[in-house]
Amino acid sequence: MYTKKTNHALLILFFITSIMLVSCAAPEKSEKEIAAEQTLSAIYAQQTAQAAAVPEPVVEEAPIDAEEPEPVEEPEATWLEPGEIPEVNRTLADSNSSYNAWEHKATQGDNFLDSLYERPFTSEVMDYRPDLDITEVDFAPGEYYLYFTIRLYGMNMDGGGLKGMYGIEFDRTLTGRGDLLVWVSNPAKEWTTADVTVYLDDNRDVGGLKPLVAETGFNGSGYDLVHEMNEIENAYARIDPEDGNAVQIAVSYSLLGTPDEFLWGAWADDGLVDPAQFDYNDRMGPSAAGSPILGEDYPVKALYNLDNTCRLPYGLPQTGLVTGMCKIGLPPTSEPGSGPTCRQVCLRRCATSDACCEWGEVCN
Repeated sequence: MYTKKTNHALLILFFITSIMLVSCAAPEKSEKEIAAEQTLSAIYAQQTAQAAAVPEPVVEEAPIDAEEPEPVEEPEATWLEPGEIPEVNRTLADSNSSYNAWEHKATQGDNFLDSLYERPFTSEVMDYRPDLDITEVDFAPGEYYLYFTIRLYGMNMDGGGLKGMYGIEFDRTLTGRGDLLVWVSNPAKEWTTADVTVYLDDNRDVGGLKPLVAETGFNGSGYDLVHEMNEIENAYARIDPEDGNAVQIAVSYSLLGTPDEFLWGAWADDGLVDPAQFDYNDRMGPSAAGSPILGEDYPVKALYNLDNTCRLPYGLPQTGLVTGMCKIGLPPTSEPGSGPTCRQVCLRRCATSDACCEWGEVCN
């Protein structure tokens, strides 16, 4: 194969040969001419050798662009989800305002000074809201979740359904101060985290200096932090499949920090609906709040469409010594064997005195 170097060498050789042939045919040259020709021949020979020694330029092929690997999508984390609700462990009974709803009043269960409310009524007019009247709360601890079923007296009378905010508040420090609130609106038919919000108290000022006790004028930030749920720290809610008047809330142990003991209580709210203002009785006085019970503060005014419960303990005895804890009931009111056994239960004692602020009756 001919190359540029080969062609160059052949041209030089051809040129020298031509000179030699011309020299043979030409008349006899002088010594200077012969010497010049020899010098020129030597130069051409040297250039020929140098041309042969120069390597051919290497033409590098352009690299073929390697295909970029497709990004590998990381699998989404699998969220822990509630299962079947286990057997009920405890039931918390609450005052029922339906008995006197037609009179636009309640007769018990409301004590503003101790943050205990039984006022499922509209402001001033005192129209009854059955979808805000908590009658009882079932508690069932499971393997990964704690299950709460908040039973309301009925559905909303304006279009049906449960149209309030429903929640479970926890006191994990056993001080009476709530520190975690699971708040639910628009509960669906299936378990979902949609419309479920978890509130925390970042600066620990819920309830002011005396948790649950009214401190009119205390202006704290209440529940001031929304906790972002994840695959294990989460809470779900749904309508009870067997009771359309009940909201079920599942709270994972991990969300609570797996405490060994705590207190819990329930809420139904369609009035202020503002966890940042907890405790509500620190934001206003009794007269401004009004009362569902006949008296100088009747009717309900600024604090309306609201019901809550005392708090039951988990992991510790129900001594009633912790602020907000439900009290132990009194002895049975009927003799054994004479029919149903009933007893009067003090659901909650007043924080400002040793009297009972809420009574109920439990029959076996």
